[in-house]
Amino acid sequence: QERLLQESLGRATERLLVTLLPVLDDFNLAFQNLPDALTQEESAWVDGFQRIHDKLMAVLVDEGVTAIETDGPFDPNRHEAVTNEPNDDVESGHIIATLRMGYVRKDRVLRPALVRVAQ
Repeated sequence: QERLLQESLGRATERLLVTLLPVLDDFNLAFQNLPDALTQEESAWVDGFQRIHDKLMAVLVDEGVTAIETDGPFDPNRHEAVTNEPNDDVESGHIIATLRMGYVRKDRVLRPALVRVAQ
């Protein structure tokens, strides 16, 4: 009975964490696309949003969530290939670029990383 309760709680926690990941994606995308020049007021807004992002990350880390590595060889258990393309700079079967970060929790994949892979 106790084991079933713990498993149910774990699944519910994972579902909640998975629903938070698109929010994290939106924060990361916004920070990647900041204008080069910001006014002092705009910088204050960005700092505020950075603090919110950091709090969200702290919650995820406290729950054991970590980002999936996207350097090196493609792993079908952790990565989802969007494209396979020729690339002279990267060895065949290795990741060229990350399109969306993936995350694991306690060695269980919450969401695979979306990647481009060298052919």
